[in-house]
Amino acid sequence: MATSEEYPIDNDNLVDNDSEEDRFDDIAEQHIQSSYELKVVDRFDVFDRHTHKRSASVDVPYDEFPHKRFKQNMEIKDVIMEHALSFLPAKSLCRFRTVSKEWDQWITSPFFAHQQTHSFQDISGLFCQLPGDEPSFISLNSDAYGIPSPSLSFLPQPVTLRTTCNGLLCCQNCFGQNSYYICNPVNKEWKALPEPNFYHGPDQSALALAFEPSALNFAAHFELVCAFSLSLTDQPVICFEIYSSRSSSWRLAETVCSELDALKLNGDGIFLKGVVFWETFAGAILAFDLKEEHYGILSLPPNSGPQGVLTEMRGELCYILPVREGNSYTLEIYGDMDMNLKHKIPLDLGFVRLGRHQSLRVLACLKDDAVVMLVGDRVISYHMKGGTLKTLRHTEIVCAEYNAGFVKYLPYVNSLVHLRSSYMSSLLSEVPTASYSKLESL
Repeated sequence: MATSEEYPIDNDNLVDNDSEEDRFDDIAEQHIQSSYELKVVDRFDVFDRHTHKRSASVDVPYDEFPHKRFKQNMEIKDVIMEHALSFLPAKSLCRFRTVSKEWDQWITSPFFAHQQTHSFQDISGLFCQLPGDEPSFISLNSDAYGIPSPSLSFLPQPVTLRTTCNGLLCCQNCFGQNSYYICNPVNKEWKALPEPNFYHGPDQSALALAFEPSALNFAAHFELVCAFSLSLTDQPVICFEIYSSRSSSWRLAETVCSELDALKLNGDGIFLKGVVFWETFAGAILAFDLKEEHYGILSLPPNSGPQGVLTEMRGELCYILPVREGNSYTLEIYGDMDMNLKHKIPLDLGFVRLGRHQSLRVLACLKDDAVVMLVGDRVISYHMKGGTLKTLRHTEIVCAEYNAGFVKYLPYVNSLVHLRSSYMSSLLSEVPTASYSKLESL
């Protein structure tokens, strides 16, 4: 089993304390909002308060914008450090810590970790796990992407992979208990969630992790949504229990779903643009809006099954389904709310050959119009425009068709996102002006 290159990140385990995070969020938000107020030379607003009347245009000096300060005589290394490093994955950044003491201090600072979390959101690889086995990591590029402990041995218990979102990974106690852990395998930081108020049976519940990096989300607040079946009357319903890192507690949403198409969920879901999506065994998609706490039912494409995947493509929800036609395969891509067929792409698998009893399974969609697929006993990446492929791993499974449906593959982003509140403490202890000067460079 392939393992990723070890690289040192000195971090202690996560502690539960959100009060400092909330305090920092308030300070950061006030500063950012105030920094975006325009300062004009004649002391009048650019636009009049009355909507029907517009004042004359004025000149706003470039250096009046605090978040766009012009710096003279900057060396190229400083330009790279402040404006380019945040677009790199975590493993590459750990190497660049050796460039200089200044780079090391900048890369290990919580401000930079927040900036990188917001700037770098490319899928870097996939976590995979066979039932009863420990997790492992498949890197899309071993030179650029990797984690120090693919088996997640830094967690206090053996775990089962459940779901991922933008660099965070949700795991559950292997023994079927309602013990959930949120972690970032890059820096080995983790947080144990409190016990839910309701029992989440392994076959009656489905999870979805919601974490959306943003300019103001310094404390990396997230939500974990559990959709589970509950028999309140003769007709069972789907309830939604939500954990919020802001309150460090679970709560039951008032919304319940009694749609027959959604009563049996098919695995854990994905989060996209404020909405959680789960597949159902009835050929439908259960959508749950986290802000409004409303649900909706969408249709899955015909012939959807374990070989297809509900995923994100170019920022939109889509379903990718491989279709076998004789000895060749075609990828069918469905999109929009009605899941209409958008594209049909013939696959040129080249040297990869499928046996009579082997199948093809789509695992994830990457940012650059590429997909990751399980083809027989190989995990490959396939670029749909160029028709090129790359073998990422031989699965070492004797009968791939039998085991493919039981192996869990979760796309993962190589992010520096922090879960520890002690990082927020270090920020609050700094001189305010020094903290703000760093904030303006983000």
